[in-house]
Amino acid sequence: MDARLIAVVVDGNPGRIYLTAQNDMEKLARVDKPSDYPDGELAYYPGHLNTKVYGLDHFADLFTNRQLTTLSTLSELLPEIQQEVYQDIGTDDHDERNLADGGAGRKAYSEAVCVYLAFLIDKLTDYNSNVCSWNAIGETLRGTFGRQAIPMVWDFAETNFFSNSSGCFDNMLEWIEKALLNMSAKTVGEVKQKNASEDNGLRGVMVSSDPPYYDNIGYADLSDFFYIWLRKSLKHIYPDIFSTMLVPKQTELVATPYRFEGSKAKAKNFFEQGMLTTCQQIYKYAREDIPVTIYYAFKQSDTDEKGTASSGWETMLSAIIQSGFSITGTWPMRTEKPGRSLSIGTNALASSIVLVCRKRQVEDTVCTRKQFLRSLRTELQTSLEKLQQSNIAPVDLAQSAIGPGISVYSRYTKVLEADGSPMTVRSALQLINQELDDYFSGQGEKLDAESRFCVELYTQCAFNELSFGEADVLARAKNISVEKMAESGVVVSAKGKVRLADRDELPIFAVNQTASHWLRMQQLAKLLEEQGVDGCAKVLKDAVGDMDYIKNLAYRLYQIADQKKWAQEGTVYNNLVISWPDIMKATVELQNVGVETFSLL
Repeated sequence: MDARLIAVVVDGNPGRIYLTAQNDMEKLARVDKPSDYPDGELAYYPGHLNTKVYGLDHFADLFTNRQLTTLSTLSELLPEIQQEVYQDIGTDDHDERNLADGGAGRKAYSEAVCVYLAFLIDKLTDYNSNVCSWNAIGETLRGTFGRQAIPMVWDFAETNFFSNSSGCFDNMLEWIEKALLNMSAKTVGEVKQKNASEDNGLRGVMVSSDPPYYDNIGYADLSDFFYIWLRKSLKHIYPDIFSTMLVPKQTELVATPYRFEGSKAKAKNFFEQGMLTTCQQIYKYAREDIPVTIYYAFKQSDTDEKGTASSGWETMLSAIIQSGFSITGTWPMRTEKPGRSLSIGTNALASSIVLVCRKRQVEDTVCTRKQFLRSLRTELQTSLEKLQQSNIAPVDLAQSAIGPGISVYSRYTKVLEADGSPMTVRSALQLINQELDDYFSGQGEKLDAESRFCVELYTQCAFNELSFGEADVLARAKNISVEKMAESGVVVSAKGKVRLADRDELPIFAVNQTASHWLRMQQLAKLLEEQGVDGCAKVLKDAVGDMDYIKNLAYRLYQIADQKKWAQEGTVYNNLVISWPDIMKATVELQNVGVETFSLL
């Protein structure tokens, strides 16, 4: 495959100017490859590393010849720069860098400068590859790693290293400077690289870990993109660290089938065994009086005839519990950057779950499936109520519920099924998901009859049509009529077909107190999209009574949309819940100043 220059972007006054590429520009873009550049074969990791399918099967293929030439030249200059720094420090007794240790201080300082410059070159590679796209809205360069993957990009942007635009040398240098100048560490720490699955001699320590997320990200494969440039820049300083051509991968604890001849079962078994061994080592290290905290975020579900679970969560939790820990607390923490590319057009997780683990104190405690379910229903309901009151985003609620549910399971050494066999973590996760469904279904019973009809119709066919006869049966079961709902504008009924009215078709704000919960919630969702928080607050100013049912209904509809994989619908309800505290705050402020407006409720 080849690439062709189609346009050049230059600074104008005001804004950018886009010029059609001329022949001389095209000639400048085409240069020969340098004689010496780092390279290595790319892995094919579906969903993460996709360029190999299109013939870009080596890392050098991810750079234009002009980019390879510039990056290689910068890397090759580092030994020379190190020597200059070493000589320029001088022999001034007041120079803190010139320690009285036979020049070792000068050497360490010059090496440190090279390390930070190598970081700068690695940052340049992120913004100077042929999979960098152009951000049309901001009119800036978008880096290679908008997420933890290298996707195929058909129209790429190439920056001028020595300009003042995004991706240039000065911008990358500024980031390195900011990091150094804002380091908060005041004492000297100690870092050791060890294999987590081996006994490293640690005892009585506090452990906090962010482990691999099953098959979610192949960090070793992705790391090669940066490693090959670090190796070229720093192998003269750290020959042992950069002794391999690419990052070692065989011992990486991740469930990647391609490393096991495509076998998902072998990859799963490798991850399970490795995680169990690691957790057993953590059990040895951990103190009795301080809990172990483990951060986990994995949105994946596997559904079979027994219900829905997650292989990622199953293997992680199995390892923790089998190694002797019980999970005594959980809480979601907002860890993801808003607006990141992964979240655009999807319902991506916004939080990680913190699992609080303590060594199980009571041994050989056993309970039956019936006892487990009784405790699960009671404790999970209380926990879900707290999570909703705390305004946890609907996108995070399902995995947030795993924590309090599995904490019931993990307090016992065994939970016995009806046939006497031990209940697996997978079965426990399926029961937790089932209880989560039951919880939201129970909340639906608190809705008015019209809203319950709408939720059921939404579950079956969203905003699509069904026959009048089917809709009439559903309506009669709720003791309401299709005709009445059509009059209120909630449904559209014509030519023997019935469907829920789209948000754009709903009447403009129901001012009467008899409007259904469904109608009010959908109107607020529409208003939030069009006018934001302030628009919602204006119509809620004169509302009477508790309005949490609106938020709870949004939780319920998000769950339905997520199960049906209606990403756009799920985003609408997720946004409403996330914005709810701001809406309530703005509503109270309007009530306090007495602003006159019309009411939704």
